[in-house]
Amino acid sequence: MGRIGILSGTFDPVHIGHLAMARACLETMKLERVLLAPVQKALTPPENRLAMLRLACRGERGIEPSPFAMPDGREGAIGLVRAVARAHPGQEIVYILGADRLPGIPAWRETQALFKACAFAVCPRPGYNAQGLSEGLRRQGARVTLLAYEGPDISSARVRAKLRLLSDAPGLMERELVAYIAARGLYLPDYARQLRQALSASRFAHSLGVRAEGARLALRHGAPIQKAGVAGILHDCAKCMELSRLQTIAKKGRLMLPPETMASNALLHGPVGALVSRLRYHVHDEDILNAIRCHTTGRADMSPLEMVIFVADAIEPNRRDYPGLKETRALAEEDLEKAAFVALSSTRDAIKKRGGAYSPLSAQAIEELKIRLARPKEHKEDMA
Repeated sequence: MGRIGILSGTFDPVHIGHLAMARACLETMKLERVLLAPVQKALTPPENRLAMLRLACRGERGIEPSPFAMPDGREGAIGLVRAVARAHPGQEIVYILGADRLPGIPAWRETQALFKACAFAVCPRPGYNAQGLSEGLRRQGARVTLLAYEGPDISSARVRAKLRLLSDAPGLMERELVAYIAARGLYLPDYARQLRQALSASRFAHSLGVRAEGARLALRHGAPIQKAGVAGILHDCAKCMELSRLQTIAKKGRLMLPPETMASNALLHGPVGALVSRLRYHVHDEDILNAIRCHTTGRADMSPLEMVIFVADAIEPNRRDYPGLKETRALAEEDLEKAAFVALSSTRDAIKKRGGAYSPLSAQAIEELKIRLARPKEHKEDMA
């Protein structure tokens, strides 16, 4: 007779502690597989948490998201166990949980039926007498195995707190999951909802695209992912303002900008957008504000985040054909500096061809990128 484990929880979000617990039970309890089963009620919709579980389980042998719907919390344990048992007749079901959940089990629905339907594997948690709590359940008829588990003590609440501080939660969750979260704005203020009324439908779709593309590029190139998501959604927050309003905000904000910038919506919405992001959307991270400020023009010595947002703005999927787009998209997969250089140079050539004025910031960015790209690869890596 084989054994199947069930690890349930909010998984809001799933983190390395969840996977470490599943791996430990898989090995120690000699399980054929462990099903990760998200409860219904949580901060994040079930479809997002299920998608994160699928990402987290990629490459994991014997660990997978549960295919069975689970009612909320304590109400759903017996239903879930019965559903797994029906799908796997003859298999023993092992319900995996941390010691912090043991005190609540007697209040679960159909507790005695649950004790007969499955065994329990308990992982110790700091601050809980796992041995004593396990003995208490045994006296009520439960089959309990206390594991010698020494995995990381991580909570989803701790991970969410890190994400809200615009950290990528290193050591707590995988970067692929952070990119999923950043691309959708999870666990942060709902900037998309706040922004929707300030932008046209097409500009709003573009902003969503830059958020997703920014998160993807940040993941690919080692830039801050959460910050890329915030900068991406807000980068065009001032784009749909009339030029006169942009000029008024710039003057009231005492932005020291050259005349050619003050005279152009295309050039002015970036600096004003950074100011609006700070005052209206309460973003105070300077790297994010700089990325918003120079997302159209670029500038010399762009940070990795600034480079990500500049390129993401240029290549996001809603963009249609413009000079250099195809080449910029291809280069963005391997070298952001080359991608930014091509995008800047192509735009410069197109503007000059029609007799328009070109931003000095863009000219400076091109010259600085020429120097960067001319360096030997070993020197560029030393400078990183």
